[in-house]
Amino acid sequence: MDNCIIRINESIETLSKQEQKIAHYVLDHQKEVSQMTVSQLSKKSKSSTATIVRFCSALGYSGYRDFIKSFYHDVANNVLEEENIYEIDNNFDKEMSIHSTVYAVSQLNVEAINNTLKIIDEKAVEKAVNMIDKANKVYFYALSGSKVVADDAVFKFQRLGIDCQEYDNPHSQILSASISQPNEVAIVISYTGETPDLINTLSYLKKNGCQTIGITKFGENLISKIVDVSIQHSSIGRGYRTYSTRSRVVQHNIIDILFVALCQKRAVNLKKYYDLFKDDVQHDK
Repeated sequence: MDNCIIRINESIETLSKQEQKIAHYVLDHQKEVSQMTVSQLSKKSKSSTATIVRFCSALGYSGYRDFIKSFYHDVANNVLEEENIYEIDNNFDKEMSIHSTVYAVSQLNVEAINNTLKIIDEKAVEKAVNMIDKANKVYFYALSGSKVVADDAVFKFQRLGIDCQEYDNPHSQILSASISQPNEVAIVISYTGETPDLINTLSYLKKNGCQTIGITKFGENLISKIVDVSIQHSSIGRGYRTYSTRSRVVQHNIIDILFVALCQKRAVNLKKYYDLFKDDVQHDK
């Protein structure tokens, strides 16, 4: 996983105030920063070298040298040199024409998926697929708008012969988690990764040894730290009018990735599903 500038944009909300100060300086002075030593950046950004190292660590780098190497590569290759999709989101006009709305929302959704492609941890995806494939049962936990994503996941996974169920309220989530087993898998879907009720449910799942997978936005968050496997997607932009719909787009994309990967392992089960309803489909025609 590389794409340093995208990592900064994706993580900026989860950084400390001092780390955000560095992030804004770096984004505003990209060409200059790409040539700086840690001491020079410390002086220019009015930050301590220790804070800069923590900033690099929060982005997933082993240190400043690892960070600046990736950052230099992005600047040299003009990453985000074209129309900055983060700026499109933050600079929406109060009143937009239908044409502008169609363009802006579509571009944001496309970029959300493209940026997820650049930051997603493929090893985590592979591990999650293997866990789901071998599980005796799969639980989905989601609240609010993420419930529709869990609904979609259950619908798709059941086609593959996977015994799965969704829990979408805190009471049923705790009850099911309290009787979960080590040979089962729980998939927790939370855009922020900080939903208190889901974190509480995770405590019961972990206590029982249930295997856990988290689907959250990119960056540091409690759920990604607690789960056994963390799959993170783009959190592109911070505009309130597209926040909810865009989060669903990237969450659905993760579910589709898992589903297609599982199809390759469970092709026989998928064929059984289609054979089961083949006569009904032909009758409808």
